[in-house]
Amino acid sequence: MSMINRASQRLYEKFDSLGAFTKFVLIALVSFFVFFLSKGPPPGQDHFVYLAYSFLHGRLGLTGAGTGLAELIHYHGNYYVVYPPMPAVILLPFVAVWGTSVDQSLMSIILASLCCSVIWLMLTKTGVKGSKVLWLTALFGFGTCFWYTAAVGSAWYIEHVSAVLFLTSAIVLALYKKNDFFVGLLLGCAYLSRLPTILAFPFFLLLAYERNDSWKPRIKQMALFAIGLAIPVILNGLYNYARYDTLADVGYTLLIKGDPNYPLGLFNLAYIPKNVYAILFQGPILLSSFPYFKPNWMGLGLFFTTPAFLLIFKGPWDKLSKKAALAVVCILPILITHGEVGFTQFGYRFSLDFTPFLILLAAKGMGEKLSWQEKGLIILSVLINLWGVVAIIKFNFVSF
Repeated sequence: MSMINRASQRLYEKFDSLGAFTKFVLIALVSFFVFFLSKGPPPGQDHFVYLAYSFLHGRLGLTGAGTGLAELIHYHGNYYVVYPPMPAVILLPFVAVWGTSVDQSLMSIILASLCCSVIWLMLTKTGVKGSKVLWLTALFGFGTCFWYTAAVGSAWYIEHVSAVLFLTSAIVLALYKKNDFFVGLLLGCAYLSRLPTILAFPFFLLLAYERNDSWKPRIKQMALFAIGLAIPVILNGLYNYARYDTLADVGYTLLIKGDPNYPLGLFNLAYIPKNVYAILFQGPILLSSFPYFKPNWMGLGLFFTTPAFLLIFKGPWDKLSKKAALAVVCILPILITHGEVGFTQFGYRFSLDFTPFLILLAAKGMGEKLSWQEKGLIILSVLINLWGVVAIIKFNFVSF
């Protein structure tokens, strides 16, 4: 054990001697290598490739092979993608060159690799030091359901990756006390990837509020944040109006008509028990013989997927961790009242809407120098998610 410890320490010392930009790039490259080895064939449900192709040709609806994809809205003779459009916007230059042959899952792992580097940057700015920052970066990238989600990259998953990238970037910019307009704009881009992420706005408003002691600069900063956030929100409203003749995002309401998974509509308090069960208690499928456990398409509870998240309940609560907890609390209500729990999935993929805040909370719950118990929980989290990635992507070993 001491030999492993010395080797890891030497490796970290070499890494620590590098410049910040080199570290950022190196983390992205290592992450990309792991994600690339993990990914399977193109996911097939590449809605955003076809949507980008339509955008490039001046259309909002899909045509050709794109009309055969799942969960499209057939409205006034057009086939619309119900999901927010940001991943398609990101794909525009690539689809412009390679057309609809672009591998959406490859873009997913590229974005995911950047996410890992931005998470490292976020942790560094919050004062996480030493090898702890690398352990936590590894926890995020490979010890949560982010790994499986990023490696698959289908329409339902790449939107999570895009949302995490923009949400974490907004956190980093806010922590560095940069222009609040761009903080709001980045949160708006996260919203255009996954709608619930916008509910994290109190986290950013509180950071802006605490930056000054007088009200005049506070009001200015909050106004800049609100203007930046309003731009993507307004654009989304116009996007909806162009498709559905209303500013409201009614696509999901149209999609669930007659769906037995939504007997009480898109959101209802009656859905809370099944969502709480999915978050806290959902387990794998038990088998009577080896390998004894099988991934469940309904998911896996948050703390079963990532045991290291148990550490969020440990340690002193500072101002930043209280804000992070508030962000989680603000996002959760819309998720637990939703008619579905996120299947098909490994883990509870909706948790990615607030995972950057959970990483901040986990960092708070760990010592400056990680104990072997804390490292053990991170390693266990990585092994569980490795099991999910290999079992599902490589062997299709999964069922309901």
